[in-house]
Amino acid sequence: MSTKKSPLNRLRRSLGLDTQNEWPSVARERLLAYGLLAVYVLIIWFPIYYIFVTSIKPSSEVLSLPITFLPQSPTTQNYVDIFTNRPFDNYTINSMIVATTTTLICITLGTVTGYSFSRFDFMGNKSLLLSIVGARMIPPIALIVPFFQIMSNPPLIGGFTGSLYDTRLALILTYTFFNLPFAVWIMKNYFDGIPESLDEQARIDGCSRWEAFVKIILPMAKPGIAATAILAFIFSWNEFVFALVLTSSEQAQTLPIAVSLFVADDFVDWAHLAAGGMIAALPGILFGLFFQQYIVSGLTQGAVKE
Repeated sequence: MSTKKSPLNRLRRSLGLDTQNEWPSVARERLLAYGLLAVYVLIIWFPIYYIFVTSIKPSSEVLSLPITFLPQSPTTQNYVDIFTNRPFDNYTINSMIVATTTTLICITLGTVTGYSFSRFDFMGNKSLLLSIVGARMIPPIALIVPFFQIMSNPPLIGGFTGSLYDTRLALILTYTFFNLPFAVWIMKNYFDGIPESLDEQARIDGCSRWEAFVKIILPMAKPGIAATAILAFIFSWNEFVFALVLTSSEQAQTLPIAVSLFVADDFVDWAHLAAGGMIAALPGILFGLFFQQYIVSGLTQGAVKE
């Protein structure tokens, strides 16, 4: 076998090394870096792997000792059970409606507001922006009681006097409150990175301010909008505490609450808990894997001033 095709030489060539010479210190540093990264990846993915493995084990195998990391009798029955014995479809629909609606509201309001803070120098611009972002700095746990009271007895809005408790609308309004400041901040920074000369050029060519925003600036801000949408969706999808306090029935409860219901006072249904956890975690994992470049570019745009 030719030595040039050996796995060791392929590894050395991938590190940019001459296969005929001794390994210099830079190679050892790179190998150490790859080794540490590999350990880190294993650590962060192991819980997800173990949840998946548990979700496809029979309940008897989940509780047996010693612990097995490969299922001896894999089955999808746990996934079937949670949709047949519990209203998991209702919980999933609730999560989709709440997370999607919250994301659309945050994108729409955050984009327009961020553009306004970026392009218009009005009195109190910076103070108003700080007040919006600063509102998000309050620990969410400190706002549970005010939100519960407001949603249970909302202020009179037109002819509406009913309670919002145990409704999807209560969750949508709450999640919009927490996500909108981030959306404004991200989009404002992103618009700061787009030269204002593009706006001026569009207006010289006959566009109004609104047309310049919609036709020229908005398409260039797609990475920032994508990052905002991903973060708002993941937060709304995963949020647990406010969903627990503001809802009480399957008509409004979301997937995190549904998963927690597998934990009883004297028993934990680990197999079904893992199956529900995998379904609840899937959107976040997919978003992270396929749209990570938008998150990085959307959050870093405008961070470096030229």
